[in-house]
Amino acid sequence: MSRGIRADGGAADTGNKMRPDMMIVEMTTSEQQQYLRHDDNSGSRMTPLTPMMPNGNPRSIKIVEGGYCSDTRYEEKLQEKGAQHKALEEALKDYGYNVTTLPIIIGQSGSQYHTTSDALAKIGVEHRLGSKVMSKLHEHSVLTFQKILTSRRVLEREKTHKRRQNRPDPP
Repeated sequence: MSRGIRADGGAADTGNKMRPDMMIVEMTTSEQQQYLRHDDNSGSRMTPLTPMMPNGNPRSIKIVEGGYCSDTRYEEKLQEKGAQHKALEEALKDYGYNVTTLPIIIGQSGSQYHTTSDALAKIGVEHRLGSKVMSKLHEHSVLTFQKILTSRRVLEREKTHKRRQNRPDPP
């Protein structure tokens, strides 16, 4: 169980509230190379990233959180996903990081909203690649929906079959 920082500053069991789907941390080229070359088995420790970039500007962190919603609950889900990691966002800001939360919401049948392409652009995905990502998200949503629907139909048939087996024979 992870322990974290509550919005009021106290300790709290946070579970998934401190584990977003993705975090993008701004790094210089040399920092990226250091992290790519690091061997976890070497026993050496890596230099932690400081809240300030070498040029003196605050380091940028983007928290990306995805979610599905029914097509009629988009605004509600957008608010929920935007607020889901508020404690993490505030803790990072307290340390001096520049933090942005970007929710990516997809409708249950694969519907996509303008905020999805906006969020992809904010994390640095070029428009052409963003269109490809959105297409893949849509495809994944539809396939997942199909699997859920097929599984549900199988369960419904099994339930109906069991009811028929348990009926007493007519006199």
